[in-house]
Amino acid sequence: MKPVPHTEDLTSTMNFTPYNYMSEDQRFAGRRPDVLVFQTGALSQDVTLGGEIKAYLNVASTGTDADFFVKLIDVYPLDEPNHAYMPDKNVTLSNYWQMVRSEMMPARFRNSFEKPEPLRAGQKTAVHFPLQDVLHTFKKGHRIMIQVQSTAFPLFARNPQTFVRNPYKAKSSDYAKATQTVFNDSFIEVDLLEGLLLKMPSHRSGILRTTDPE
Repeated sequence: MKPVPHTEDLTSTMNFTPYNYMSEDQRFAGRRPDVLVFQTGALSQDVTLGGEIKAYLNVASTGTDADFFVKLIDVYPLDEPNHAYMPDKNVTLSNYWQMVRSEMMPARFRNSFEKPEPLRAGQKTAVHFPLQDVLHTFKKGHRIMIQVQSTAFPLFARNPQTFVRNPYKAKSSDYAKATQTVFNDSFIEVDLLEGLLLKMPSHRSGILRTTDPE
């Protein structure tokens, strides 16, 4: 009953296209206990990602259904200056957590969108899915962050966390509290331009795996 909001700017949810959230500061989510946060140290050089992003999550739930929302974030340094071309003059770029890409995957569709299937409560399960393609440079001194959460409301409807054939027809009794576990062998795979290699240390745990496109 306390889902992670997809935005801190609630006025944008009234728009036909809630575009503001696509690059919004994600510190509001990172402060919550139900959002996992992983990040690199400050980058020693520019790092450009180009092409596909794939999330390889290995998870478990105390429920029989769950959603997993993964976000790729560019963390600006404390001394990042504002610039003259910012569309919102009220935004300060110092320590800004800019969302770069994101995607949600209901676990019920982990193997097929045509044949949804429940999770087995407590069983480690692979939930692998692509995020949107990317072309983005993380500048020297910035950090690369990954956030993983189970809700992004109201952009995505709350999952009842109990498997039902049609979650849009779920009854109030179908909604249950659940604990989601993300195992340490989960990772995000990205393509780096110019053959750069990047390790992903974390203040919790996790890894960013990279490939070098030809």
